[in-house]
Amino acid sequence: MDIKIFENTIKETISNTIISIIEENQRLNISAKSRAGAEISDFLENKFVELSKLNQDLREAEKSPKGATKNPWDVKVCFKYNNHLEEIWIDFKAIKIVQLGSNPDIGTPNKIFDFIQNGGFYLLYIYVFYKEIDDGLEFCKVKDSFVKAYFLKDIHYSFRRNPKNQLQVCISKEPEYRTREEFIDLLFIKLKESYFRQIKIGEKELLNLNKKQIKMKEFNKQKEKLLSNIKKN
Repeated sequence: MDIKIFENTIKETISNTIISIIEENQRLNISAKSRAGAEISDFLENKFVELSKLNQDLREAEKSPKGATKNPWDVKVCFKYNNHLEEIWIDFKAIKIVQLGSNPDIGTPNKIFDFIQNGGFYLLYIYVFYKEIDDGLEFCKVKDSFVKAYFLKDIHYSFRRNPKNQLQVCISKEPEYRTREEFIDLLFIKLKESYFRQIKIGEKELLNLNKKQIKMKEFNKQKEKLLSNIKKN
């Protein structure tokens, strides 16, 4: 089996399913004045599970449990390729069209560790874009498509881990193909870089704390001396 063809087939099948949902539901009665991401994701999850039943290549689709904000996937589905079933995790990201330059959190590296250890690998990000309209929101195309889809393994090399142990990448950065092993190597390079940054920051803060402790004790001595010279009435 050619793994690259296998991966592209998965991505295209799922992307086309989401595109068909959006084309039939281009406007939603969901307020875009506040954060609409959770409601858009919930809508897409329900529709995807429903539509997947009509596709022989998509099996056992399941949406995330209601209220489970820390669930590692929004939808879990098995993709049938010849006689093989591959579990795919889908993570929906609903992006307001004016925020294409932002760097949203895209999940903790721990979830991909767990996924790989349990026999999986393919965490698929599905970005959809929207704008505010009078009675809700409207899905928009970016670069002539309603959907931007890529596997975590193909994330743009500029991604990083932040101190909250969340991976981040700029929305406008394009994915780039790499092998599974190349991704594992790159991920660990990025994680090590992040921890070294934290160590450097921590060492600097520890030095500043020592200086601050000395300074606070000096201020306190001055205040104690002042208090000791106060006479009773």
